[in-house]
Amino acid sequence: MLKICMPGGGQGQGEQGSSFLSADPRKKQVTVFDPSASGYVTSANRKAGTSAPKIFAFDSVFTPDDSLTELCASSLTDTVQSVVAGADGCLFTYGYSRLGKTYTMLGTDRGPPSQLGVMPCALAWLFRLITEQRERTGARFSVRVSAVQLSGREEKLHDLLADIGQGAEARGVGAAPSVYLREDPISGTQLENQSELRAPTAEKAAFYLDAALAARAAADEEECRSSHLLFTVNVYQY
Repeated sequence: MLKICMPGGGQGQGEQGSSFLSADPRKKQVTVFDPSASGYVTSANRKAGTSAPKIFAFDSVFTPDDSLTELCASSLTDTVQSVVAGADGCLFTYGYSRLGKTYTMLGTDRGPPSQLGVMPCALAWLFRLITEQRERTGARFSVRVSAVQLSGREEKLHDLLADIGQGAEARGVGAAPSVYLREDPISGTQLENQSELRAPTAEKAAFYLDAALAARAAADEEECRSSHLLFTVNVYQY
């Protein structure tokens, strides 16, 4: 899945595209052109070193003109349903800074529901499906969330919910142990010792997300800019 965000807020990237990039959401394709070429690449151009256009296919392609609602509907539906059914799911965004990754994942809380990002929508849809599943089958669910920041070249791990975790649940006396990675021979690399807080409602899960974002914002600006947020929702069914 690909979302195209041009520096400077460039628009009109649909089928018209730009001098080096053309996106076709209907065909779910992106075409990349040699910037030195204009239009069709002839055999003479190719001999002169001009590359032919390269076409890349994706499950979905979004342009700056597409709404967050469209992006969430495409990216979340199957993933959230799979999680409630017992499978693992992962959604992440990656790219250069200042291209709208945070807006895509979080949206804004100062607008209509259509401006909610992927993460708030995922929480709302997840709990709605859990409620439907509980009413239909009588199954019991428990939801717990964690939030860890990975930052810097040294890839430091920081538990963003550690302070809340110590106050909300029994964690013993003194500072919380550090988060670390453990190599498991069966499951592979596992994150260990992070706070995992119970979230019985979508509102509580959203509260923990806001708390994690606040803790992240309070960190050093340079460290925050070079960091990644891992917000994990664990769904247990009994």
